[in-house]
Amino acid sequence: MKHRFNERESDWGFRYFIPFDELYNPSRGYLVNDTLVVEVEVTCSVDEKEDEDLYTYIKVVQDEDLAEQIGNYIFFDLVDDEKVRSFRVQKKTTFYIFKEEVANEFGIPAQFLRFWLWEKRQNNTYRPSRPLTQIEEAGPVGQFNTVFLEVEHGPGFRLITPLNKRNDDILLFFKLYYPEKEELRYVGKLFVNRTDKPPEILTKLNKLAGYDPDEEINLFEEIRFSPVVMCEPVDKKLTFQQSELRNGDIICFQKASAMDNVKLFRYPDVPSYLKYVSSRKIPFSSSDKESKDERSSAFSSSGKESKDEQSSEEQNKNIIDFQQTNCNENTDALESKVKIETIEKIDAMVDEDVIVAIDKVLSEWITISLQYQPSNGGQEKVSKLLQELRNIAFKEDLVKKFKEGLVVHEVNFNAVKEKIDANDDLFSSHQLEQVSIVVNLLNNIVRVFEKLEKLKKEQDSAKKSIDQDKQALKETRQKILTSKTSFTNHQTEFDSLDAQIYDLKVKLEELQGERAKIAEVQDQEKDKITSLNKEVKSILHRLVDDQIKLKNVVVKIVEAETNLQNLEKLYQTFKKFPPF
Repeated sequence: MKHRFNERESDWGFRYFIPFDELYNPSRGYLVNDTLVVEVEVTCSVDEKEDEDLYTYIKVVQDEDLAEQIGNYIFFDLVDDEKVRSFRVQKKTTFYIFKEEVANEFGIPAQFLRFWLWEKRQNNTYRPSRPLTQIEEAGPVGQFNTVFLEVEHGPGFRLITPLNKRNDDILLFFKLYYPEKEELRYVGKLFVNRTDKPPEILTKLNKLAGYDPDEEINLFEEIRFSPVVMCEPVDKKLTFQQSELRNGDIICFQKASAMDNVKLFRYPDVPSYLKYVSSRKIPFSSSDKESKDERSSAFSSSGKESKDEQSSEEQNKNIIDFQQTNCNENTDALESKVKIETIEKIDAMVDEDVIVAIDKVLSEWITISLQYQPSNGGQEKVSKLLQELRNIAFKEDLVKKFKEGLVVHEVNFNAVKEKIDANDDLFSSHQLEQVSIVVNLLNNIVRVFEKLEKLKKEQDSAKKSIDQDKQALKETRQKILTSKTSFTNHQTEFDSLDAQIYDLKVKLEELQGERAKIAEVQDQEKDKITSLNKEVKSILHRLVDDQIKLKNVVVKIVEAETNLQNLEKLYQTFKKFPPF
């Protein structure tokens, strides 16, 4: 067959005319002077498009990412995958090769790595769903965008091979909530049996949190955060399967005792804290730095007004304006707004100067809160109780009295707090919140001084103990000087220890020999895998050759059918018009 070549410009490249026997799948063909010409279109890619077709990016999520992000700038779900390590890999690369690359990058041998499929759920959360199968790891990486890397550690933070996952095992992630700090932190993950109940992992959870083994804790499942936060208690009487828990679910937990002291904390449990975070619309941004900067700009370290602050008269005027402007708002919304503003200011002042915080809260802001209290028959009693609390806390400097040795039981502001609680129907929720905050603050001061007194006693005890130790040391020294004759016996003990050390060295050498054998076996297994890979390549090559042969046969069949048609036409012509 003659070779004809031509080209014409097209949108993406050129159109070529090439010999038919060089094609497997012709798009169009025709005879020209006994030569079959086939027309095909060839697309010429630009560099960017070729790069996109050949390469992909895989994000690898680690435990370290969860520990770093949760509580610092994300509060919901597990991780912001835009801030994790990403690898650029050729799409045709097998996952096994990619696994080796990750192992080299992180400095962890590949046998200690296990990868999990990272999937999006119907509620728009992203969680690890299951470990990758061997078939998936043998295939190309192009099908993956994000994976979770599981690495397990044994005693002494020693790397261990991930345990075989049984069908009944589920992987759960745990966050710990501190209501006293208003802080949520990632503390780790655990495999649990779906037929077990929460009390059976109580010891493990307390170990993750650093609590006593028998500390009573409450568990909550973080289900979703959009469009509204959904965080529900986990029933300890039900199995994990009955609670419909599965791989990748998040369990938040906290001390049960914190929930018994509702009045001591703004957000005593996990659901209330997550709703608070969601209401501030900061699920993926740091709130700590922002609020701290806002507070520091509101009050100076001395408790006096900064350059940007309003004067007291201006503040009072703004409060009056606030009342007049919002007179038509409902009471609950008004109290909520004042409460948030007041608590933020109290937090700011406590951070700067605790004495100034106490002064301002009880001498100014509780008075301000009374302006929002509707007048009723109990107003006089309310004022009396609040004034009584003010007198106890501020008639004299309590901190100064504590420093001078005032007995703690003489401070009876808790008794006033009990009176206020007994008449809580006369107070607004805002006032009760303010009183609780202040009394809690004063109790904290009392506890600090109690701790200080305790530490002073411990210091005196330690000094006394040191003197006793010095005396004991002198006596021991004298005994050592007079007991040199026992040196021979001690030498015998040293010799015994040397013998034990020698035995340990022998055992160490034996273990090293076993380790070398295992390494040799691993090398042999690697050689087997390499050999099998070559065998697979050989089979694939034969398969390609067979496909080429098949396509050539198809081409020849097409060619033969075409020749047959031409001959048939010629035959019909001769039949109609015999040449002789």
